[in-house]
Amino acid sequence: MYKIFIVEDELLIRQNIRNIIESIQGPYALTGEAADGEMALSMMQDIMPDILITDLKMPFLDGFGLIRHIKAIIPWLKIIIISGYDEFESAQKAISLGVDMYLLKPVRREELEAAISKVVLGLDENRHKNSAPGGYDEDELQYALRQHFVSQLLYGSVDTGYVLERARTLGLDVVHPLYQIAMFYFDVHDHKREEFRSAIFSVLHEQDARLFYFNGSDQLTVILCGDNKTALNEETYQFINITRYALSSLCVLTTVVGNIVERLSAIRDSCAAAGAMIKKVRNIASVEIIDINDTAQIAADIVSFSGVFDSSLYSKLQECAEDDIPALLETYFNGADSVKFNSVLYRYYALVDVLKMAVSLVCASKPGADSKDVAARLSGSHDIFLASERRDSFEKQAVQLLSEAVRLRREGSSQPRHSHVINRAKEYVAENFCDPNISLISTARFVGMSPAHFSTIFAQTTGTSFINYLTAMRLNRAKQLLTGSDMKLSAIAMDIGYNEPNYFSHVFKKVEGITPKEYRNKFL
Repeated sequence: MYKIFIVEDELLIRQNIRNIIESIQGPYALTGEAADGEMALSMMQDIMPDILITDLKMPFLDGFGLIRHIKAIIPWLKIIIISGYDEFESAQKAISLGVDMYLLKPVRREELEAAISKVVLGLDENRHKNSAPGGYDEDELQYALRQHFVSQLLYGSVDTGYVLERARTLGLDVVHPLYQIAMFYFDVHDHKREEFRSAIFSVLHEQDARLFYFNGSDQLTVILCGDNKTALNEETYQFINITRYALSSLCVLTTVVGNIVERLSAIRDSCAAAGAMIKKVRNIASVEIIDINDTAQIAADIVSFSGVFDSSLYSKLQECAEDDIPALLETYFNGADSVKFNSVLYRYYALVDVLKMAVSLVCASKPGADSKDVAARLSGSHDIFLASERRDSFEKQAVQLLSEAVRLRREGSSQPRHSHVINRAKEYVAENFCDPNISLISTARFVGMSPAHFSTIFAQTTGTSFINYLTAMRLNRAKQLLTGSDMKLSAIAMDIGYNEPNYFSHVFKKVEGITPKEYRNKFL
C-alpha cells in the first residue's frame, strides 16, 4: 500500500485531488492532507508517506520550502507538484530539489493517475532492488526509523518503557545518568546544500553521534550522554566546536546548549527550552554559542530589579523632549554597568525593556489606547532581534524607539491607523469562523485590503498570525463543545469549520498538547 499526502491551500482543488485519488483503483491510501506547508511538515513527520502531491504557492511555508525540509526527513519520498504557474524557473528549481512530476492546474483525472502510476514505478524499482522491509535500502530505512525515534524523545510524550523497547530494537544506547542537548541552526545557501549535507553527516559519523534529529534542513538537535556533569559539559562543547569548525566554510551557524537533565523524560523539556532560545537568537547570534544556563542567569539578574533600566529612566522620559533622548540614553550606555551591554542577550532584553517603556509612555498620555496596538505600531518597523546583534545598532534602535514614543505621545491619535480595520476583521471572524471556507483571502476582501497587506498589519497589530487567531477561535469553541455536550468528535470538527476530523484532532493536539478525546476525559 502506497501512502499519499496532499498539500493545497485551496479547499475546492484539494477536494478534487482527494476525490481523484479515492477513485483510482490500486494499492493507494490517502493518509493525510493539509492547507499549508508548515502544517504538512508536522503531520508528515508522523505519517511518513510514500508520495507527496503539493502546490507551490502557499502561505506560511511554500511548496519549495516544504520539499526541501521533508526530503531531509523522508529521503525516498516521491513528489508530484500541481501548480498554476507554467514558469521555467519554477520547474527548474523543482527538478533541482528532486521533484518527480510537474503538473499544471487544472489537473485532469487521467493526468494525475498517470503521474501517480509513474512515481510508483520508481518506488517499485527500489523494492525490487533492496530486501529491507518496506522495500527501501537498509541504511535508509534505519536512518528514517532512528529519526522518528529521536524526534519522539525530543518532542513526543512517550513513556520510558516504550523508549527503552524501541531503543533496543534500533540498537541505540539511551540508558545514561545524564543527558544534554546541543541544538544547531544552519543558514545554508541553496547552491551549497548538497556539499553541506555530506559534510554534516561526515561530522556526525566521525564523532559517533547516533542520537540526533534533523528538524527540516536547517536545524539539527543532538543528544549527548554521560555520567558526570563537568565531563558531559566539556564533551558537549568539544562536539559543538568540532562541528562548527567543520561547517564554518559552508554556512552560518547558531548554537544553543541545553541544560543537563537526569531523566529520559526530561529531555523533552530541555529541548523545548533550547528550541525557544534558538528562535530568539538564530538571527542575531550567528557567531556565538548560547548556553541556556548563562541566559537563565541573565534573566534572573534582570528580573531581580524588574528590568534592565531602573525606574529613574522612565521618570526622566516623561519630562524630556525628543531631542533629549540621545544624551539621556548615553548616560546609561556608558555608565558604570555599561559592560553588561556587551552581551547580545542582555542587549535583546534591554530593547524589550525599552519597548515596554515606550508603550507605557504613549498609553499614559492617551486614555483608552490599546497597549497591544501601540506595541505593534512601535515594533512594526523595528527588528529588535536583528538590532541586538551589534552594540551600535542596539543603541541606535533604543534611541529610535523612545524618540518615536515621544512623538506619538504628542500626536492626537490614540489608536494606530489600522485599529478599525482589525476590529472589523475580528468581528467577521467571530461571525464566520465555523465556515470551512473562511480564509485570509476572504477576510482581507471583507475589510477591503490585499491579502498580503492585511496579513502584515493583522500580525503587527494582534501579535499573532491570522491563521493562528482563527485556529484559536475554533479551538475555544471546540473545548466548549467537548466539555458541555456529548457531540461526537467528527460533528464537533464540522461544527467549527473543519471538514476533516483527523485534521481537527491533529491541530487540537498540536496546540493543546493532548487529543480532543483526552481533553474531554479530563472533565468527565
